[in-house]
Amino acid sequence: MGIGRKLISLSRTVSQRLLPDDHVPGVRLRYTLNQLQKMEFALRGVGRSFQACSSILEFGCGSGRLTRHLLALVPAAAIVGCDVVRQGVETCRRRYPSATFVRNEWCPPLPFEDGRFDLVFSYSVFTHLSEPNHRDWLKELARVLRADGVMLHTTHSHECLARMAMFSPGSLAKYALRTDVPAFVAGARSYHYTVDDPARPEYGLAIIGEAYVREWWPRYSGLRLAAYTAGAIEAYPEGCQDIVILQKS
Repeated sequence: MGIGRKLISLSRTVSQRLLPDDHVPGVRLRYTLNQLQKMEFALRGVGRSFQACSSILEFGCGSGRLTRHLLALVPAAAIVGCDVVRQGVETCRRRYPSATFVRNEWCPPLPFEDGRFDLVFSYSVFTHLSEPNHRDWLKELARVLRADGVMLHTTHSHECLARMAMFSPGSLAKYALRTDVPAFVAGARSYHYTVDDPARPEYGLAIIGEAYVREWWPRYSGLRLAAYTAGAIEAYPEGCQDIVILQKS
């Protein structure tokens, strides 16, 4: 048996022995706050902070999993969330009336004026966008960002694939990847996209190489790449999420 197959066999055994996390009290809360802490640490690395922001947009707010904590952490900020799922937006409006929530379409534009926010952030949204759609959203989010504002987004990169291959190989199947993950990881300039639903081809599963982000995101958005941290947020069994920060001049 080759070394690659041995590693996959071992990782499957490890995965089977791990207990589900829903038996741990407060695990979802810790999971969420760990993500926000990682984002805050990344922002401080470029001289920013959630608490220094006066207006924040969460792109892809879902049902408010992250938003609810920002309302407590940054009570003076004007916090806005947007999402394509109407039910999630309605849930947020009901639960968190001190913030503003709007439903957006699958593709730009957003219903906001130019330069409205000094921070735009998302968690695991660019992990789901087709290449053309992600390019359009980078440009649109840059439009609603103030001068000197920053954007923070997370991505699945080849580091994510490497961790899934070792710790949760079963997770690779939905990305329509073959078994030769090391060779795929080596192609770090790539944008690998798998359509989830043929009726909605602009939304699926995306693996974006670090080199791709470094080369193309500044061009698509017109912003400066301020920081890139591979594997910044642990996301087992989905490997990990990288953090990308872009700044508007």
